[in-house]
Amino acid sequence: MKISPDKIALGITDDQVPLGSHLIHFWRTDGEFERGIRFLELGIGDDSQYCVLFGHNEANQRVLEILRMRGCDLTRILHQGRLVILPRESSASETLAKIEAAFSDALAKGATAIRHLGNLGMGQAPLPARGADEVVELESGATALALRYPCVIVCMYDINTVSGRLVLDGGFGTHPLAVCRGALRQNPYYATEDKTVAA
Repeated sequence: MKISPDKIALGITDDQVPLGSHLIHFWRTDGEFERGIRFLELGIGDDSQYCVLFGHNEANQRVLEILRMRGCDLTRILHQGRLVILPRESSASETLAKIEAAFSDALAKGATAIRHLGNLGMGQAPLPARGADEVVELESGATALALRYPCVIVCMYDINTVSGRLVLDGGFGTHPLAVCRGALRQNPYYATEDKTVAA
């Protein structure tokens, strides 16, 4: 599937981001979390865009509450199928299959762009299946998935609760782009599979 070269407004910063992108947004404060929600809010405000929300239950509920406070008609967009909510409850392969199904359905309904907002943090429930290994596999798969659809995948990491390993391997290691110091930047720590370390 060939994706459009178009860009969409990121919302977290003033940047435009190309469709087919997968990026990381680390958050520590309430303000940084709420800034991340702006990415999804812009998609909800455009009838030609479709949105997917993924994460642990507490994070998903917090996102929905903020969107409601900002005046988003969630009842309408949920009914239209323009917002799909996926809970964190299965393996990486199952989750990727659900995300791809949501993307395919959005395209079938006429989406010009798809916004996916994922939240990684330690909710009440533990990480599914193999824990951190599962997260790294999911993130690696999301980078490949993004290239096949007219989408932007934003992953918000709660650095107050995630482990150092997840920050390094899941966050920096699998996202080609990162929000850094108020701007969207190429992530120099992104580890593509063909990179090798000299002995």
